[in-house]
Amino acid sequence: MTNDEDMPAPGGIHDLGHMRSSGKLSFIIFAFFFVFYIGAAVLQTPALKSWASIPCLGMPLGLFLSLAIFPVSWALIIIYFIKAR
Repeated sequence: MTNDEDMPAPGGIHDLGHMRSSGKLSFIIFAFFFVFYIGAAVLQTPALKSWASIPCLGMPLGLFLSLAIFPVSWALIIIYFIKAR
């Protein structure tokens, strides 16, 4: 037999502290990705052409950051799944 105290109420919140820390983690990850994504996009503008053409790993920095958007998002997703347990 199970103890009724161990069973959560239907629709109840188990641990509010864990939920808040998960929310903070989600916001931090979103903010980091948003800044990275917008920064990569702004770097592609004609006004920052000189910065975008700086060599980085054998390619222009603008191209490198554009290609890095997906791997960065995948890494952040992995971090979220590991930390949000």
